[in-house]
Amino acid sequence: AEGGGRYHFYYIERRLQEGTPFYPGHEMYFGHASTADFLKWEVHEPVMLVRPGTWEGAHVWAPSIFRRGSEYIMVYTGVNKHLSQDIGLASSTDLFEWRRWESNPISPCKGRDWAFWRENAISSCRDPEIIEHDGRYWMNFTANTKAGASCIALASSKDLKTWDDHGPILVGPTSGYEPRLEGGHKQGALESACLVRKKGRWFLLIKAALRTTPIRQWIIPSDRIDRFDFADGWKFWTEGVCIQTVKERGEKSLIAGMVAGCVKFAEVDWSAERPVARPVESEATLTAWVG
Repeated sequence: AEGGGRYHFYYIERRLQEGTPFYPGHEMYFGHASTADFLKWEVHEPVMLVRPGTWEGAHVWAPSIFRRGSEYIMVYTGVNKHLSQDIGLASSTDLFEWRRWESNPISPCKGRDWAFWRENAISSCRDPEIIEHDGRYWMNFTANTKAGASCIALASSKDLKTWDDHGPILVGPTSGYEPRLEGGHKQGALESACLVRKKGRWFLLIKAALRTTPIRQWIIPSDRIDRFDFADGWKFWTEGVCIQTVKERGEKSLIAGMVAGCVKFAEVDWSAERPVARPVESEATLTAWVG
């Protein structure tokens, strides 16, 4: 999020090095750092500590920020003591103090015919991101279908409180998905999705580890927001995953992704027939995006 002449980044704070996020006392709040030039960073006090005994009592994950008028809205994942995941909202006017919404959680998977989700055992409903389009707020998120596939699903709202379900928009293989708590998946979930609208087309940027291909960070185009197909996609970034847009300038975007546990930047030229991420290789290129 951009505010006060600085760019603010929020992230899952992982103190332990083991391959699972589920250990008690692990990933309990969001780290917060900001920069004015993408080179020098200031680390601030963490935000959004878990609330024991609630739907977000064990862990908080995957914050994503957008601006609505004079306030910033955070959409994020909460995990309860049973390891069931759900989604909530928080607001801030200064990017430092955050207020959770009384209407939380959103529970977009609850009671849906297509979804496998439960409150009392491990269940997927995470990695939300919200964009505004055509007078509505559109939220994509990671879930599981009743057939056993990992998927990206979609919900929309006019007021961020009452949500309409649009079901899965991208579905992974129905066999081979491994929800193993210890990590090391040979085939993982569809995660960290990002919807982008450019030149009349939709693009879904997504992290997906499939057995049949070495591609991990995909870009998939579509002419509609609610349907995407892996067959139409291609490799977007060789190393970076968990993409977020940082700045827009004309037909180009500055994006950030995670590479080996660190934030890295890349540029995207959306005028290309098949847009891809091109890693930023120099300080001069990066600082040219400031202002």
